[in-house]
Amino acid sequence: MTRPRGMSREQIEAFLAEPRNAMVSAIRKDGRPQMTPNWFHWDGSRFYVSTTKARRKYENFSRDPRVQLAIDDATGFRTVLVDGTVELRDDHEAVFEQFKAIRAKHNREQNDEDFLEELRRDQRVLLVITPDKPIDEWTSWGPPA
Repeated sequence: MTRPRGMSREQIEAFLAEPRNAMVSAIRKDGRPQMTPNWFHWDGSRFYVSTTKARRKYENFSRDPRVQLAIDDATGFRTVLVDGTVELRDDHEAVFEQFKAIRAKHNREQNDEDFLEELRRDQRVLLVITPDKPIDEWTSWGPPA
């Protein structure tokens, strides 16, 4: 059996633009991974993931900002793995466009005023994830171009 080839930069960018989940992996206090599926937005340099202050991943990333993302398409045999660092942002107005981009990617747009109120009410936090390596060095596999 041959090992699948890595995807090109163009294939990765197109793959990340599709509506899908990223498995977001944080590190628990005891060192074990804590993974959750989340919607995300990739802007070409950073990933954006929405969570709340009540979630365990918020606590974990407050303590240790290391992260790994696994974005997968099991039916198309495509996967991208990204190691990075998380910055927590709760200044809703400053990162409002990124919150909106996550929802827009999944066809869940709503009135800006109502959405901003929802972000505040739910104590939403934006995980701003900066990859450790350039896109050409990420681990990926998929069908040939």
